[in-house]
Amino acid sequence: MNKRFGIIQGRLVKPPKNVLQYFPPNWIEEINLAKRLKLGFIEFFKDRKFNLVCPFFTNAGFKTVSNILNLKKFKSYSFCDDFFINNNFLKHKYLKKYFEDMSTNLKTIKTKLYVLPLYEKSNLDKKNLSKFITKINLVANILKKKKIFLALETDLEVEFLKILFKKTKNIYLVYDTGNRLKKNINQYEEILNLNNKIIHVHIKDKNFLGENVIIGKGSVNFKKIFLALKQINYKRNFTFETNRGKFPYNTMFNNIKKIKKICKILNYRIL
Repeated sequence: MNKRFGIIQGRLVKPPKNVLQYFPPNWIEEINLAKRLKLGFIEFFKDRKFNLVCPFFTNAGFKTVSNILNLKKFKSYSFCDDFFINNNFLKHKYLKKYFEDMSTNLKTIKTKLYVLPLYEKSNLDKKNLSKFITKINLVANILKKKKIFLALETDLEVEFLKILFKKTKNIYLVYDTGNRLKKNINQYEEILNLNNKIIHVHIKDKNFLGENVIIGKGSVNFKKIFLALKQINYKRNFTFETNRGKFPYNTMFNNIKKIKKICKILNYRIL
């Protein structure tokens, strides 16, 4: 089993046209597909806005997912809360209550890592950094009580991330190989600088137009990415958040082969 490799929910099925992040109606069947690929876990996500298909808007929905995971003997290691992409994190009126409920529900599905994507309505940048610090600390403390790590997903530059890390506790970073791609950034050096603050990796290829493309068709240098991860002795998990191609299952099968080949060349033993 590729126990350290997982997949973000929805990437093994065909989505509607021009939809990238997609919570599929047949999400239970997707667990079967992930198991067939010998993946170690699935990274569920909460939709940006209420969606009847997505079970993560109710306590009962989390319990249903827990029952299914137990039945299928499969894991949910990480959880990505896309809700805050469309809803301003800083202006949320009931943040404490939201995360108390969320942490309890995440414990129900045995999630170890909560991913907070700070984009769009909740975009984190150097200008609003100070406004985020208190609230991020609040969230981290709530999650810590349930033994759940908080990992931010953000494009914030390394120098400002280091300021954030100095002023917060128990805060880590999801290194998204595609989203952090920029022409003026050396991703190899960036990973070395961030070092043990990287707690999770999203595997994704993009081009410099910002388009999510099939692994190997974009501008991400995966050999250098994985060489850097080897240098910092990264031993945690990876989630494929990749372009599906025409045939999502086959694309994912090939993605796993490509990444394993790179790791073999680098003698980076991650499995």
